[in-house]
Amino acid sequence: MVKGRKKPLSIYKIAGNIVLAVALLIGAYLANNYFYTYPVIVSVFKGAALLSVLAMAEVIVLATGGIDLSLASVSLLSSSTIFYLVETQVMGVVPAVLIGIAAGALIGLINGVFISKIGLMPVITTMGTGLLARGISGAITNNIVIFDTRPEFEFFKSVSAFVIPTSLIIALFIMLCCFLLFRYTVAGRQVFAVGGSERSSQLSGLNIDRIKIFSYTGAGLLAGIGSLMVLADSAIAARFYGGGADVQILLAAIIGSVSLFSGAKMFFRVCVGAGVIAVVNRLIYGLFVFNYMGAIIIAVVLLLLIAIRKSLFKRENKS
Repeated sequence: MVKGRKKPLSIYKIAGNIVLAVALLIGAYLANNYFYTYPVIVSVFKGAALLSVLAMAEVIVLATGGIDLSLASVSLLSSSTIFYLVETQVMGVVPAVLIGIAAGALIGLINGVFISKIGLMPVITTMGTGLLARGISGAITNNIVIFDTRPEFEFFKSVSAFVIPTSLIIALFIMLCCFLLFRYTVAGRQVFAVGGSERSSQLSGLNIDRIKIFSYTGAGLLAGIGSLMVLADSAIAARFYGGGADVQILLAAIIGSVSLFSGAKMFFRVCVGAGVIAVVNRLIYGLFVFNYMGAIIIAVVLLLLIAIRKSLFKRENKS
């Protein structure tokens, strides 16, 4: 292949994303005219904001060659902590939010230490801490669904510029910060180096354990920030956590074609993937009464996308 010439596969990816987005919007209109009304559009944006933040947290871990299956549970723990502290009037919103985010970072730190220092597998470790976080969350709320009725949370539920919710603005700001951090800082480039080749990074003098701890702690921190999106709309959050949240987070990365070769641009891509899933979730919620239909459809889409990505990968290697 001629040097400097773009691979045809990249054109297929761009065209595929455009076709997928157009097909979803047309399908949404044909399936339900109500889809383009004000409340539905706002709910889609809020759902995309929640999933985007958690998917960006997952991307940070994927960049090191790991995986984190605890992010949804961590954000649930953080939101439960914030709600409990405010509901019981222990403290105000600002300190409660800081403690909730710190709780998420703590779980991420535990993940990083167990994986890097003890050498446990990321899947096993994050599944365990995910169960821990979900159990603590249930103990805090007594397994009662959180409803965002407190007036202190009005800021997170507010909508500006007609249809743009505050939660989406926060998510876009986080995306920009992540892009700048991983594009222009040494710490960000070191994360990509470890994901590309851990052995080579170690020979180059990089502290692999410290980088992994940094990545998992950062992912936990972002998951804690994602709890603010839960306060933005607890009804959307309840459907999200009850419908395979961890799978949807990974699916956002797959739809966005996230890979180490994407560089810092992967944060933009994963947000696009989260937006696609938010549209699909809203369609499923509007068309079907039973929640299990969402799980079935998401599972089918996940399997199809994995198969397509595998086929494209083989095709790229042959070329």
